[in-house]
Amino acid sequence: MDIALNILPVFLVIFLGAGAKRLAFFPDIFVKGANRLVFYIGIPALLFIKLSSAPFHETFDINLALISSLSVFIVWLFSLVFVRLKIFSTLGSASAASFVQTSMHGNIGYIGFAVVFYSLGNNGLSIASFLAPFIIIPQNILSVLSFNIHSATKRKKIKSFITMLKSIFLNPIIISALFGIAFSFFGLKLPNFLDRFLEIVSGMALPMALLIIGASLSMSAMSNSLYWLFSSSLLKLLFLPGLGVVLLHNAGVHPFPIEVAAILLGAPTATVSVIMSSEMEGDVKFASTAVTLSTLLSLFSLSLWSYLIGFCINQIF
Repeated sequence: MDIALNILPVFLVIFLGAGAKRLAFFPDIFVKGANRLVFYIGIPALLFIKLSSAPFHETFDINLALISSLSVFIVWLFSLVFVRLKIFSTLGSASAASFVQTSMHGNIGYIGFAVVFYSLGNNGLSIASFLAPFIIIPQNILSVLSFNIHSATKRKKIKSFITMLKSIFLNPIIISALFGIAFSFFGLKLPNFLDRFLEIVSGMALPMALLIIGASLSMSAMSNSLYWLFSSSLLKLLFLPGLGVVLLHNAGVHPFPIEVAAILLGAPTATVSVIMSSEMEGDVKFASTAVTLSTLLSLFSLSLWSYLIGFCINQIF
């Protein structure tokens, strides 16, 4: 119960954002501008501050990073097979592409970081900041491959390859994480006034990100593919983090980093999935509904993982 209560405030802020949007406190133009502010400035500032000040050898675990990346890849392959088997019904190519993407592309920058920080504190966020690029990069590459396999025309494939490169090399989260790692490794420090500036700016990142997520939720575009939608959420919220937990435990990783990894791997489907579906001939309606459904369900799944790891795996080690 205590674990759920630690995570619940994160979702109450999300619901506050949804209510504020419904009451017209957040017009679309505000949500769009606030989203850019958080994505390009707030979250990167937060990651840099946490990573640059973290003890390098205590924070950076290559096994944690590689196994988390492998887990994303395995779930991606599994979702491709799932679509090929046509268990529930035949999905059109556009819906199939969006299904595969939404099954493994998580909202790490907004919800993942917020849950880690508010439930595990600064130590957890430092580990999450290091781990994030190793999950975000595979997610972006495999998302583009999903659309290439199922729905993209030749022209779209070229465009999507360029989009993939841009999403990786121009991603502010990845860039800030790399700079933070470099500062930590070499023991570099920013001048006090810059450090304080970034600390102030970073303070807005997580609360604003959660409000934006709430304002972006929509139940108006419910898709008819309910079995596929729930399957996407199960793969994203249960199977992916579950696989990661098992592999990390077998590799001898300490329970605390495992819990951080489970939260990041189990973060609900990223809102960028809707944008990618729109740009790469996917099913926008399916992606939009998958984001909303997985976000609502993640309150329970993230609480479950925190409970299992905190009370079960900790007894084994």
